[in-house]
Amino acid sequence: MKKFLLSFSLILCLLSAADSAYGQSVWYIRRTPPEPWTWAPILNDNITEMDAVFGVGGWNSGYFSTVDPAVAFGPTSTYVFLEGGDDHAIDLNNFLIANMATIEAWVYAGGRLFLNAAPNEGSSMNWGFGGATNVYPDYSPNAYAADPLHPIFLGPYSPVGTSWTGNYFGHSTVDVPCGWVLIDNGSESLLSEITWGLGMVMFGGMTVTSWHSPAPNASNLRKNIHSYLAFDEPFYITTYFTYPDSVYCKYEDNPFPVLDPTSDVGIFSATPAGLELDSITGEIDLAASTEGTYIITNTVTLGGCDYLSAFTLTVAPSPVADAGPDVYVCRGQSANFDGGGADTYMWTPPTYLDDPTLEDPLVTPLTNNYYQLIASDIYGCSDTDDAWVYLYPDPVIYAGEDVILMLGSEVELNATGGVTYTWTPVESLTNPDISNPIAFPEDTTMYVVTGTDANGCVSTDTVFVYVIEDSDIWSPTAFTPNGDGLNDTYKPGFIGIGTITDFSIYNRWGKLVYYSDDPEMGWDGTMNSQEQEIGTYVVVIKGATQFGDLVSKTTTVALLR
Repeated sequence: MKKFLLSFSLILCLLSAADSAYGQSVWYIRRTPPEPWTWAPILNDNITEMDAVFGVGGWNSGYFSTVDPAVAFGPTSTYVFLEGGDDHAIDLNNFLIANMATIEAWVYAGGRLFLNAAPNEGSSMNWGFGGATNVYPDYSPNAYAADPLHPIFLGPYSPVGTSWTGNYFGHSTVDVPCGWVLIDNGSESLLSEITWGLGMVMFGGMTVTSWHSPAPNASNLRKNIHSYLAFDEPFYITTYFTYPDSVYCKYEDNPFPVLDPTSDVGIFSATPAGLELDSITGEIDLAASTEGTYIITNTVTLGGCDYLSAFTLTVAPSPVADAGPDVYVCRGQSANFDGGGADTYMWTPPTYLDDPTLEDPLVTPLTNNYYQLIASDIYGCSDTDDAWVYLYPDPVIYAGEDVILMLGSEVELNATGGVTYTWTPVESLTNPDISNPIAFPEDTTMYVVTGTDANGCVSTDTVFVYVIEDSDIWSPTAFTPNGDGLNDTYKPGFIGIGTITDFSIYNRWGKLVYYSDDPEMGWDGTMNSQEQEIGTYVVVIKGATQFGDLVSKTTTVALLR
C-alpha cells in the first residue's frame, strides 16, 4: 500500500460546489435495535455522535432489513454511515453482498460513505471498492494517528489527540489496496480512506467510542469523521483536474482540462460512450460528441495502484430555434408569433411586442417589421431564427354617392370594397348587415358602413341621405374628371318627381363650355376634347315637375382633378 500526502496548506477543493453537492440527506444504517455494543459503558454512542454533528432529527435512521437502497444511495443522499459492529456484522455483510454495485456507483457519482465494522461474529468481509477487506478477528487495544495532518485530527470537534487505547479500540483491521491509512495499531490499518470517482469512502474496524480512552478524544474523533465525510473536500489530491465549465454547447471551442499544479497527468476516459475525448490531452471534440452527461476520469498509476479523480461534464443538445411562419395582420389589430424550440426566448427588436421574452409574444404593428428570435435551452445554448410581420393593405370601403330623397320615399344604398358589412344607424334600414340595404329615413341621415375584407381588415365610409319635402333641381357641388371611375362627370338631377330638360355650363368669363338637352348625359370637364381648367363654373339648369311646371336653377360647380 502506498500513501500520497500533501501539505495541509496546499489542499485545494477537489470538486466545484455543483459537483460536490451530490445530495442533501444523511443516513445511519445498521441492524434493527438494539444498537451495536449495547453492553458498552455508554449506550447509543453512534446516535449521540450523529445528533452532535447533524442535529436531532437532521439525519435518517435506517436498518439493513428495511431500508430502500435506491433512496439511501440515491441522488438526494449525501452521506451514509454503515455500521456492522458487535452482532450486526452478518447483517452488514449480507447487505453489502446484495447492494455493493449500487453503493459503489453512488460513491462514484459523488456520495460519501463511512463503512465500519468491529464484529463479534462471522468472519472477514469483502468490502468492494477494488478489494477492500474487513479482517476479523484482528483485535487492537491501541491505536495511533498515522497522518496527524488529516482534517479528522484537527477539528471542528476537539480535543482529539493522536493516540488512544481501550478495551478494545478495534475488533478488526481493514486492508484497503491503494488506500490512505489514517489510524493504525502500529502495523495494520484501523481506518483507511480512498477517493472513488467523485466520492470517497472511509473503512474502519473500530468499536464504539465509549470503549476508547480517552473517551472524549475518541468521541470527538468520530464526530470529525462524520463532519469531514459529509461536508469537506477530499484531503488527498494526486489526480485533481477540472474543465473551465461543467456544461458546453456543441458550437463552443473544444475545452481542455485544467490540472492542479500538484496533480499527476494520467489517462483520461469518459463514461458512458459518446464523448469524443483525447485520452492524453483530455481535449473534448464537442462537435463530434453525442449530447449527454459524462463522468470524465483522470487515472494515474503509481506504485501499482490506480488513483483517479473525476469531473462531471455535460455536452448540451443544441436547440433549434423556430420563429414560426411570417405573421400577417391588419392595421390596428394584433396577432401572436408561433415560436418554439427551446426553454427561454428573446425577440429583437422589442418594437410593437407585448413581451419579447415570451415564446409566442403578441405583436401589434404599425408598419412591416423584421424580427429575430434567440432561443436558449436550460444550459444557455442558443440558436436563432427570424420572421417578418406584414400589414395587410387597408380595405377601400365605399358607401356610394350622397343621395337626395323625397320624404316618404326610399333608396337602395350600395357599399363596395368588402366581403361583409355593417350599417348604422339601423332604425331606418331594412337590413344593416348586407351591402345594399334599403334606407327610408324621415330626416337627413348620415349612414356609416363598416366593411371587412377577406383578410379580416376593417375600414369605414359614410354616405348622406338628404330628405326634402318638395321637388326641386339638384346639382352636385363638385366633380373630379380624373378617370378613376368615381365622380368623373357632372350631371344634375331632380329631387322628387320631375325631369331635367337641359343644362348649360359657363366658365368664369361667361363663355359657354357645355350644353346638353339629354338628362342622361353629363359633362366630363372638356370642351372640344380639351380639358378645362380647374375652377368654378356657372350652371344653368332647366326642368319640369311632375305637374308640368317649368323650373330652373342657376348654381355653381367646382371642377377638381
